[in-house]
Amino acid sequence: MPDIVSSTTCEYSFDPVEWEHQHDRPAELDSPWSCSREATEDTDYCKYHLSPTQREAVGITDREVCESFVADLAEGSKSSLRFIGAEFGDLDISHEVINRTTNHPIDLRYATIHGDFNAEQAVVWQPLLLDEATIKGRADFSDAELDEDVTASRVTFESEVIFTQADFEDDCVFTDSVFRDRANFDQARFVGKADFYATTYSVTASFIETEWQGDCRFQRAHFESSSNFQASRFHSRADFRNAVFTGSGQFSRCTFDDEAVFIDCEFETAALFKKTDFSEPAYYQNVRFGSEASWTESKFRDKLKFHFAEFHGEASISYCHFADATYFKTVTFHDYASFYESTFDRLADFRNVTFTDTARFMKARFGDEVFFDRSIFEGEADFRHVTFAAVSSFESVTFHASAIMQDASFADTIFRDITNPNDSVTIDLERANVDSGEFVQTTADHVYYNVSDGRIGNVDIEMPNADQLFQRFFIYRTEFDGFDFSKYRYVLSPDWTLHTFEGTVYDSYDLEANRFSIEQGEEEGDDETEQSTETLSLRSRIADWLVDTDAPDLEVTYLKAKNGAEKVGDSQAASQFFIKEMVYRRRSHLHRVFKHSEPLVSRLQLLFLIAMNLVLSITCGYGEKPRRTLGFSVATVGAYAAVFPLFVANPPFNTSLGYILLSIQSFTSLIFGTSASIPGFLGSFVVATEGFVGAFMIGLFIFALTRSVHR
Repeated sequence: MPDIVSSTTCEYSFDPVEWEHQHDRPAELDSPWSCSREATEDTDYCKYHLSPTQREAVGITDREVCESFVADLAEGSKSSLRFIGAEFGDLDISHEVINRTTNHPIDLRYATIHGDFNAEQAVVWQPLLLDEATIKGRADFSDAELDEDVTASRVTFESEVIFTQADFEDDCVFTDSVFRDRANFDQARFVGKADFYATTYSVTASFIETEWQGDCRFQRAHFESSSNFQASRFHSRADFRNAVFTGSGQFSRCTFDDEAVFIDCEFETAALFKKTDFSEPAYYQNVRFGSEASWTESKFRDKLKFHFAEFHGEASISYCHFADATYFKTVTFHDYASFYESTFDRLADFRNVTFTDTARFMKARFGDEVFFDRSIFEGEADFRHVTFAAVSSFESVTFHASAIMQDASFADTIFRDITNPNDSVTIDLERANVDSGEFVQTTADHVYYNVSDGRIGNVDIEMPNADQLFQRFFIYRTEFDGFDFSKYRYVLSPDWTLHTFEGTVYDSYDLEANRFSIEQGEEEGDDETEQSTETLSLRSRIADWLVDTDAPDLEVTYLKAKNGAEKVGDSQAASQFFIKEMVYRRRSHLHRVFKHSEPLVSRLQLLFLIAMNLVLSITCGYGEKPRRTLGFSVATVGAYAAVFPLFVANPPFNTSLGYILLSIQSFTSLIFGTSASIPGFLGSFVVATEGFVGAFMIGLFIFALTRSVHR
């Protein structure tokens, strides 16, 4: 505090070199400055450089200082606008209009305001310099209009700061400033560049509904409490690089018309970007999210980059629209991650991503290429109802738990060298549509695919053990549309059995960190109640032994396989699958025969169909095996030749071989001459029945032969 002595000119001076030596940083002034104002009577200092206590001692009030301050501003000379190092009590310029009489700035650098600084609804037409100032009381600039540059670097705001609805018509600089109490910039408008580099906010920082027409920079800012930028609009580049948000960071419903840069930021608590619109690229590389992070219903109209980001809380990126390339490469999600019903129009890069909890992509849509190569899913991977409209790549992906892709749609997919640290993993593609792609496994990992009720197109399959290729696929009511069975004849022959699955099919999954579960099917009703062996009826035991409960579904399975083979012109596969279809149709009829709900008439009809099915199987292999017809015909001729001695005493040509000749002639209904006499009604009836069977078998042989040649 300066001593009070007599002088005519204020003796206050500012030496930048001395100040820099004391504070170990550059001073805002380049050269020494001395106050040229007249010293207050009986003091060596002017009224601005006296402390409030000294002014009180000489009878100068804060009001008189304020009036003098406004009067000096009106004078407009350079010296009258310089208040470097001044000390004020309460400073009140509320509702004042500081007109421009000169281009010199109002210079309050290094000033100390011990009381409140009130500038509510003030209009300041000149530049304002507040660098290195200290404002101990409340700073209220609500509804103020600041038409020229405002420079407030390294200002210390000890109390609440209010800039609500303030207009910064030119550039403003608050770099390295400290806000020790609440900072309120709600609905403020920044026309020029706004620089808040390395600012510190000890209490809540509120920027709700602010408008930033120039570049906005919060690089290295530290928000020690909550910060709220909700519903703000950034017309130019918004730079938050290396900012630290110790409290929650709220950016919901914001609009970024230019680049949004959050590289190397740290959000220790919630980071909320819900319903936010990004028109230009958004950058979140190397960001650490310590708690919940949400972009729900946000729109990204340009590139989005999250490389090397870490999410330690829940990540909700649901209902989002990504219009351009999206990069989540090498991101780590330590908690639940949701991309539910999000749309990716362009490239989506999820390579080398680690999901330690449930990863939910349910109902998402990928309109362009998407890559999950070398990603790790430690929790459930939920891809139900996802649409992959272009190439989707799952190369060297690790699934620790279930991979659920039910009802998904794949235009062109690649599953290559999937790994699993456990015994096995089943990729659940139930009811999924796979138009084309590759299922390749060159490693020894036990990876299985459930493609039941789905549709398989032009897909190539390669497994380490080719002989067990279809044991890796659960084919059940699966439709084939463009699948080339001819590539796998060596695997399927001679049995041509598709349902040889050795993996595990799950009926339910525990998803979203116990949030919900999906159940397939319904609980078994009274008709399927488990009964003890002791109470089973004899008919039930016979039914269990004879009936294949999966027969109806297996009939459909091979029907669809046959139709698929016919579509690609593979006659051999179509023939074999048709035989399988007919076999399981017979078993399906048998299954219905033993059902309690089936009426008697229906059961009799089913028994007739079973008999006809057996006849077709034995006689011609369902029209696919003419050699079986030929063999049956030979057996028929031999059987009748063995019967004829009972009715024909004298064989033709008096030799036992004559019965064979008679049987052949009867079979073909062509008996020449009087080689045999057929006495009695029974003998003639036997000959007639053989002729009937022969005519039937000849027709059947022609049909089967023609069909097999066509195949």
